[in-house]
Amino acid sequence: VQARVGGPEGGEEVRIRVRREAVVSAGAVGSAQLLLLSGIGPRDQLEKVGVPTEVDLPGVGQNLQDHLAMFYTFFVKGADAVTKAKAESPAALLQWLLRGEGHLSSSSYDAVVHGRTPLAAAGEGPDMQVGLFVGAGDEKLFHDNIGVSRSAWGHLQSPKHKAGEEEGVTLVPCHLHPKSRGVVELASADPAVPPLIDPRYLSDEADLDAWVEILTAANLLVAQEPLRSLVTGVTAPHPADLGLGDAYPEYDAMSPLDFYQLPKARLARYWKATVQHFGMTLYHPVGTCKMGPPSDPLAVVDASLRVRGVAGLRVAD
Repeated sequence: VQARVGGPEGGEEVRIRVRREAVVSAGAVGSAQLLLLSGIGPRDQLEKVGVPTEVDLPGVGQNLQDHLAMFYTFFVKGADAVTKAKAESPAALLQWLLRGEGHLSSSSYDAVVHGRTPLAAAGEGPDMQVGLFVGAGDEKLFHDNIGVSRSAWGHLQSPKHKAGEEEGVTLVPCHLHPKSRGVVELASADPAVPPLIDPRYLSDEADLDAWVEILTAANLLVAQEPLRSLVTGVTAPHPADLGLGDAYPEYDAMSPLDFYQLPKARLARYWKATVQHFGMTLYHPVGTCKMGPPSDPLAVVDASLRVRGVAGLRVAD
């Protein structure tokens, strides 16, 4: 096993001799990259970047799967939701230190709903998840911590929302079993160069259909009491911002919450465009060193995590 100690520049290269087995456990991206750099992977890809092929294993870096999610906020009144000022107040700190109660006693991610959409495969578990943050968040949460781009959500947020002064709840719908598959490939034979990651989100039309069901169900939660009577607004993208032109003239004639309750068939294009514009990763990548039987052309490891065609090497992610 060859490694560089001390960083990419000025580090020392060392070699460690393995007597029995080496176990690679660098995650869905790192493990695939290490195998590819070692010449274990699709021959055509390795030749493209100048890495000699040791074992032609087509599945390395293929089959990348990840959870796509959305973050969108409903503003509320009279719900004592978390705000920046409340969470940072001396009173909140004392309440938590003395009694273990109050806003600081919670992560704010206080509820999660799992369910099956009509598209869930027979015998399969839940294919949708909706999390709920008891707070509207602020610019730092959405842009710096979660990674939602300013160009995507910024124009939907009021100055008060950006400052963390709005009371609200933030829904986080997620598709649990996407069919889309991505890929991790080498950009260079240099280990210091990050690999190319293409998750290919929503490349399978079935995932878009699933998101119509998921977003419909998520908004039904908000349309029910007791939330419905508390909601005063929502960060809803205008159809024109989604490239839908004037396909939804009723949007400007009703509140966003009422618009969200239009029939599912009517809103299908809107929901698909919404997740295409605002969907983001939950950082749950898996699958690039797939386990499977010898008959599976994309299988990288067997049931005991042994890499096919390589003695003394396993991948455990």
